[in-house]
Amino acid sequence: MADDKVERKVTVILATDVVGYSNKIEDNEEKTLQALRACRKIIEGLISEHHGRIFNTAGDSVLAEFPSAVEAVLCASEFQRAVKKRNASVDDEAQRMEFRVGINMGDVVIEESNLYGEGVNVAARLEALAQARHFGL
Repeated sequence: MADDKVERKVTVILATDVVGYSNKIEDNEEKTLQALRACRKIIEGLISEHHGRIFNTAGDSVLAEFPSAVEAVLCASEFQRAVKKRNASVDDEAQRMEFRVGINMGDVVIEESNLYGEGVNVAARLEALAQARHFGL
């Protein structure tokens, strides 16, 4: 029975995805995927810079954990600014991306390198309710 024990921890979860991704893919799959890859490089670098780690991705979404709420918020803020700057430099509307972000500190279940549970679920629900942010450059 000792092997059945669930490992838990409290951590900060950042959830993000592209606003209108399904429509963008439908309109121009190639350009949308190219733009998504460029934005993924931005978020991956910022997550690492802010001591986070990506623990799950699916389609246009990224789930990351951070040891600090401050680092997660700074990462999200810098990501939104970087995406806005990138969008301003792109002429083609199909290449522009906007992201929603949800952040939550909560209890999670650890299973290998993945995280599950209420902490992740709340961050994902907050992200789904969020508006894309427009920060000044």
